[in-house]
Amino acid sequence: MEYINKETLVIIETDCKLLGDWIPAAEFAKSQEGQVDDPENRTVPEIKSKLDELGVEYSDKAKKAELIALLEAHKE
Repeated sequence: MEYINKETLVIIETDCKLLGDWIPAAEFAKSQEGQVDDPENRTVPEIKSKLDELGVEYSDKAKKAELIALLEAHKE
């Protein structure tokens, strides 16, 4: 079964049941359906990942609001 970490979005496959921040990937996908792509709904690691994809530099100490502002400024 595939599990996804809700904080880091790392996906692993295992036969063992995982607890804590790990949820089944299918359950996570269902929870994401229908959500508007609103940066406020994203976690800091998700925002940083998107900024990395866009090639935007940011401080490791940047707060969520600062990261969202950077993301908004560099939207496609």
